[in-house]
Parts: sequence; structure tokens; C-alpha cells
Amino acid sequence: MRNLLTASAALIVLCICCKCNAQIPSNPIVWGINGHPLTQLAYYNNIDEQVSQLNDLKLKSYRFDVLLDSNGYAKKEQLFVQLLTKLKVNNIAALPVLMQSGLKGLDNESIYQKSYTQGQNFATRYGKYLSVLEVNNEADNKMMLPGDPSGKTRADYNIEKSQKIIGAIKGFIDGLKSKNQNVRVTLSVSYIHYYYLQLLKDNNVNYDIIGCHWYSNMGPIGAARPKGDDVLSEFKRRFNKPVWVTEVNYSKGTGKVSFARQSQYFAECIPDLISRGVKAVFIYELYDQPALKNKDPNEACYGLVFRDDSGNYVTKDAYQGIKQIIQNYSR
Repeated sequence: MRNLLTASAALIVLCICCKCNAQIPSNPIVWGINGHPLTQLAYYNNIDEQVSQLNDLKLKSYRFDVLLDSNGYAKKEQLFVQLLTKLKVNNIAALPVLMQSGLKGLDNESIYQKSYTQGQNFATRYGKYLSVLEVNNEADNKMMLPGDPSGKTRADYNIEKSQKIIGAIKGFIDGLKSKNQNVRVTLSVSYIHYYYLQLLKDNNVNYDIIGCHWYSNMGPIGAARPKGDDVLSEFKRRFNKPVWVTEVNYSKGTGKVSFARQSQYFAECIPDLISRGVKAVFIYELYDQPALKNKDPNEACYGLVFRDDSGNYVTKDAYQGIKQIIQNYSR
């Protein structure tokens, strides 16, 4: 890979070193990154390259989406198992984000029962590869009412829809844990959507980790926009579960800002997250996705790596920035 570490990025790395040396936590941080090796064009046919890049960055977990069939098995099963095996050989933990199917048109009880069976099937077939997984992704955003609700109160949510989504998640987790009690489950939540976590609590959903998604447009996590919420303190006070930040980046990535500014955001944000007790940090994401530029341009440029016009993998400033952050926290 070619390296685009500029003079400005070098200064950022120097700043990172100073910050990290002063804030090394007593317990090791889980360092991870997001990717889409089973679902997005930019990641197809280069699993070896992705694993090599994760090893180079010293990342120990890979979070990626997996589409399931109606029985709870991976739709691209051969590729999924190959990926799980390759990650395990390289001592990289897989964190699959499981996307259920086959539940449309069912009533709430049937959704729970079918999801329970899906969870059992998934655990039986793939459980030996996994220590942690996620069910659904940003389900909070899928059950909120139109407009721009804060996500903090019951009035912000479509409660009827929420019961179906939560029933599916709960059923899958219950089935999964009936076969594998040791697997941990993280569920993602965006921004200040506290009431989604309250819905999980009220419905006795048996998950283990709050997977927070945080981007620059939300403000600092200790003083979130617009009213200065200390989000992690609120999570701890109300739900008392470990918090992993399973997505973090500058909003819209380098589609809106320079490579140096993206790297600077990580230098500012990650030490703050760790100083506030976050147990894991997952960058969003490994590769840019140019195929999304027409359909969803805001999602196209989040990567630490892009491909140039010749098809070569080129690292952005943040690639070296993240590498330096991890190195300093690992001393």
C-alpha cells in the first residue's frame, strides 16, 4: 500500500502521542474497525488484503454485516465461514452484525418464536467461532417517528413497530443464549436515543453491551448537541452496562473535509472516549465505497483507505493516525 502521510498528519500524530501517553487506561481497550466484506462491492474478493491491513493497524476485532436467511443461517455461508476462519487464525475477533429475514407479516408472538429458532440455529452452526455478536443495526432509527425527534422520550417512537423489532431481537438473543450462554451480545444505539435502551430494558432483552455510534456532528460525547448531554454518564446511570463505541468517525468522512481534518478528529475524540470509560473503539470504516457516491454520497468516503484510479490501495492520514493511537495506548 502507498502511504499519504502528510506533514500536517505528522503533526497530528505527534499530538496523539502526547495525549495517549497521559491517558493509558488500566484495562486493555478492544480496538476494532467496521467493514462490509460480505455485502459491499468495495470489499469483495480481497479478504486477505483486509486481514493484512487489520494486522498492520493492530486491530483485534472486525465488525461487519451478515445477511441471514429465514432459518437464521448466513446467506453467503461459505464466504462467512471462510472469513470467520481466517480472522480466527489471525487472532482477530469477528463481530458480525446479524440482519434477520423471514419475519414480515407475522404477529408479535410468531416473530418472537421464529426469531428464537433462528438464534438457536445460528448458535449451533457458528457459535464456535464467536465470543460477541450484534443483532440488527441501529434499530432505534428504524422505530422512530418521522421528523427530527430527539429519541429521548416515548413520544419519539412508533411503539407498535418497536414491539415487532424488539420481539425479533429478543427472540434471537434468547434462542442464541439457550445454546451458547457464553456469547455476549452488543446492541447499537445512536446519539442520545435513550428511550430505545429503555424499551430494551422494559422488554427484558438479554443483551450485554451498549454499542454506541458517535459522529462529529453530534458534538463531544460528554456535551452532546444541542443541550450538552453527558451521554456516557446517562447510559451508566440508567442502564449500567459496559459501553463500546462500535462506530466513530467524522460525519460524512472525507467527502466533506480533508484527510488531515478526519485524522485530527480521531486524535481529539478517541482519547476523550477512553478517558470517559469506553471499553472498545471501532472505527467506521476500513474502505471508502465509491459505488455509493450516486445513491448515498454521504456514506461513500468514511474509509481509512481508498483506491486510486489505477486500483491501488492508498491510505489516508487517519490510517497512520489510528495506528499511532493504538500503539501508544498499547505501551
